[in-house]
Amino acid sequence: MLGRIAEISVLVRLLQETAAGRGGGVLVVGEPGIGRTHLLHKALTLDAAARAVLVTGSVTESRLPGAGLHQVVQALRDQLPRVPAAQRDPLERLLATGRLGPDDTDQPPAAAMLGLLGVTAACRPLLLAVDDAHLLDPPSLDALLFVGRRIASEPIALLLTAIRRHTTEPLRGWPAVSGVPELRLGPLDPTDARTLLRSSAPHPLRRHVAERLLAVAEGNPLALTELPVPLTSAQCDGRQPLGDPPAPTDRLRLRLLPELDPLPATARAALLVPAVAGQIPAAELACALKRLGHAPDALVPAEEHGVLAERQGRVVFRDERLRLVVHHAAGAARRHVVHQALVCTLSGPAAARHLAAVAPGPGPAVADALEAAARAVAGGDPGDSAELYERAASFTPSDEDAARLLGLAAASRQQAGTPDHVPALLDRALALAHTPELRCELLILLARHQGRAVSPLATHRLLRATAVRLSADQPSRAAELLLEAAECAVRAADSRAALGSAWQAYRLTRPRGGDLAESAAVQLARVLALRGQSVQARELLLLPPAGASAVTIVARAEVLGWLEEYEAALTLLSRLLDGRPQDRVRADASLRAAALGSRAWIRMWTGDWPGARADVTEAAGCAGRARAVSPLAQSLVLLGRLEAAQGRSVECGIALARATRVARDHGLDLVLGQVAATEGLLAMGGGSYEKAVTCYERARSLADGAGIEHPSVAPWAANLIEAYLRTGRIAEAESELARHEDGVRRSGLSWAAARGARCRALLLETGRFGHGAVEAAFQEAFENHARGRVVFEHARTLLCHGQWLRREGRSAEARRSLSRALTVFTDLGAAPWSKAAHSELRATGMRKPRRGGTTGEPAPERLTEQERRIAGLVAEGATNKEAAAALFLSPKTVEFHLGNVYRKLGVRSRSQLARSFRPAQA
Repeated sequence: MLGRIAEISVLVRLLQETAAGRGGGVLVVGEPGIGRTHLLHKALTLDAAARAVLVTGSVTESRLPGAGLHQVVQALRDQLPRVPAAQRDPLERLLATGRLGPDDTDQPPAAAMLGLLGVTAACRPLLLAVDDAHLLDPPSLDALLFVGRRIASEPIALLLTAIRRHTTEPLRGWPAVSGVPELRLGPLDPTDARTLLRSSAPHPLRRHVAERLLAVAEGNPLALTELPVPLTSAQCDGRQPLGDPPAPTDRLRLRLLPELDPLPATARAALLVPAVAGQIPAAELACALKRLGHAPDALVPAEEHGVLAERQGRVVFRDERLRLVVHHAAGAARRHVVHQALVCTLSGPAAARHLAAVAPGPGPAVADALEAAARAVAGGDPGDSAELYERAASFTPSDEDAARLLGLAAASRQQAGTPDHVPALLDRALALAHTPELRCELLILLARHQGRAVSPLATHRLLRATAVRLSADQPSRAAELLLEAAECAVRAADSRAALGSAWQAYRLTRPRGGDLAESAAVQLARVLALRGQSVQARELLLLPPAGASAVTIVARAEVLGWLEEYEAALTLLSRLLDGRPQDRVRADASLRAAALGSRAWIRMWTGDWPGARADVTEAAGCAGRARAVSPLAQSLVLLGRLEAAQGRSVECGIALARATRVARDHGLDLVLGQVAATEGLLAMGGGSYEKAVTCYERARSLADGAGIEHPSVAPWAANLIEAYLRTGRIAEAESELARHEDGVRRSGLSWAAARGARCRALLLETGRFGHGAVEAAFQEAFENHARGRVVFEHARTLLCHGQWLRREGRSAEARRSLSRALTVFTDLGAAPWSKAAHSELRATGMRKPRRGGTTGEPAPERLTEQERRIAGLVAEGATNKEAAAALFLSPKTVEFHLGNVYRKLGVRSRSQLARSFRPAQA
């Protein structure tokens, strides 16, 4: 059974215990259609050695005393001669008459039933399965529960099923205390529900159609198997609407309609109003009921029986499947009357839907109302907006308007993350569109869809070609398309194509100025930085942004981070993410993911790994919800990089595998290069240098093909040089170092220069140069590190420096560098690198420092750069919140680092810190 492994395991254990002579019972409860009967029939097949008896409750026999017991006795009548006479007599009378006699009290039949089951189980284990036990007659139910409480030492298993929708809802006619443990069947999980739905559909389902049916079914197996059955091929692939709500099958209708039997006729009639309306405010429902002549309290019985509920001021069906049964059980004429009443009662988008339902045919008034409704809901529910646009297209008499509305529906489908219906919508729109302008816009939408689904480069070419045609008459629109084309080329890791499009957009917008010119300047700076031309990129970003959009601000912050302008970048990002409510990015999950991802990269580079992990985790969640593939892939790569640096190979592998799948599915070659570089870092930390060489050479190949040279985006060169040296490939290391230093000079980045100097020092050591040359190279690296804030790379340089000093026999100096590296690695949680530093310290003759012990260097020097900054601010009297604001960190991150400061300096309070730490040392 799909999705019921845990429940079947419970029943298997019950039968195993029964076979061992330890019987028991289980009551399986759940809503109608949840799979209780299927589970019960599955249980009947689990143990071939047991004798199985099946009893079924029914409405027609629920008032016949002893009808349920009669089924049991009839199934086991071959065992009656073995039952003692006192117990056999009432059972035989029951078998002969089909009911309990007037002299048979409840207890003797129950005891007789226990005796009959006992003698049967003496031969072999017995499974008594009772389906729909809530429909048994009361004497039979009481007798079976009597048995269930007395079979703990008998090889008897009692399995009952009953309907119960809610945990707090009592079973109808059920004793308050049954003594039988319950097993509640819940809805199938989303994956299993989707599998069952698709296997039940008569034709392949488009994703948005499947999502609509899944929302109605709510994981109910019966609904999942029945809802798609009546759908036509056109409905399954989205060419025709499903209806609101979708039509149920007879089987689903017969299963759910008995739920309404306890309601009076007036309540059942009034239920059609909320069934037609869907979710409707309570006040407006009352007006509609009055307009239709129903009593004000007509729906009170439905609320008391749990059919209706009020949620956030709206009246809804507790079970959406019951709503569609009520809706379609009424005739079309009755539904038409309710729709007319709702048109007069409601306003806005809700009224437009009902206006369309009563419209006799196409007309501009209905089309305009539906379009206005679509625009009204577009911000909150783009999927709903797409359906309204599509319905509006079916009502307009103009082909051109229909094409425009279908294009808007396609754009909304893309925004809603259900793009599989987009090509069909655009094909219909292109067949109706005649004006060149509209056809151009529709082709642009089609190109965007192809870029997401097939190849970003294909989208780049189409957008650029369209922009060239528009550049003379519509320069602003052409510039917008060129910027979008440049972004597609960046995602496809083709920086040359991106540079051409970004430069052309910059030329078109520069004379006019404004937000579009700002966006073009930032995009051009971004592409230049990717190509290693940092000086030119910095020049474009010298002027402060003037009223730029949130998208442009995120892009500007990303480039500023690449250019080591960390404070400026964090200021922009923190304003968007944590600033005033009017400045925050909240609604657009894709944009928020991009902003969080950019801040996470900066926090990782500058040593705030807890903050980076928090940001990247939220970024991945936002990108996943928005189905924003590029931010999702970038977030997964960064998460993998954090895991790699901290030595968590399994977690790293999981993150990178997901990133690789996303990148390959959507042509994100840049991400594939970053994945390879991260795999190399994991191998470096584990000492697998040959594997690291393979990974970094793959990353180099991808970056070379794309023209990507910026070390932040393609962080492979310095690590490849070190891996070459660790594997004895000196000539290749020399060649790569020459190339790397040329790129470093053009980038002007201090941390990249520091890594280059570190690699030069390692290479000089292999050539047996004097220690003066090696020391000079290391000192150049440290000077460059001092100008930057890339904490992890600084610690790696300290580790390499300490290793060289130890090999030179300068143990005391080696211990100072190694101890500082160890402190940073430990604070970052970089376990493989901490282990390497510990090993080197032991090789210098120093034992592993005890927790809280000293490593022999002055205490303030043992603090990381981030900790020294925080210690200095706190020593001057700053609160955690003030220190966080000054350093662009979260208060929790400051608290984490301050705890490390206290431990390392041996202080316990802020006042002790102020006395023992001089701010100048920060």
